[in-house]
Amino acid sequence: MTHRDIVTIDGGSAEYWRQRKQAFRLIHEAEWALSRLTREPMYLHGGYDENGDVIPIENLGPYDDMEDAVRAIEANETAVSILVAQRRTKIGDYELKAVIRELKDPDRG
Repeated sequence: MTHRDIVTIDGGSAEYWRQRKQAFRLIHEAEWALSRLTREPMYLHGGYDENGDVIPIENLGPYDDMEDAVRAIEANETAVSILVAQRRTKIGDYELKAVIRELKDPDRG
């Protein structure tokens, strides 16, 4: 016998729409972080050494932001459910492990 959780949705409640808005914002932020990965330079100017040569600094900010965005999505049940409904397991090259787990779950309808 399979166990299924029945979710009741009140599409007219303010809480439902607040959760949806927040979930779509998280997804949008991850898509924005992904676009930053392609636009931002790989290295930043880190000053000059004693010979006057530029010291390059790796620009890890966009990668950190993308990883934070993916973690935020995976921590949000509504965002995961939206992406499961879309059968969207990745944003760019970043896998959404919570979505993959949900899609592999044999108890899902």
